[in-house]
Amino acid sequence: MKRPTEDYAAMGLNALKRAARKAFEKARQNNLAVPIWRDGKIEYINSETATEQAGAADRQSAALHSGK
Repeated sequence: MKRPTEDYAAMGLNALKRAARKAFEKARQNNLAVPIWRDGKIEYINSETATEQAGAADRQSAALHSGK
């Protein structure tokens, strides 16, 4: 059985993903650069030509995403 905190964590993660998609779409509409985390630093990408970040960009992010 899942603990209630796991359900809240999943709900929070889903909310963050929805917010990120909305922010990305708004940046695309306004032709703005989008910050992403890559190789341990922040980089700005062109929202017109970029697609959503497919997964964890580095080992630290991957560990956070997998819960380890």
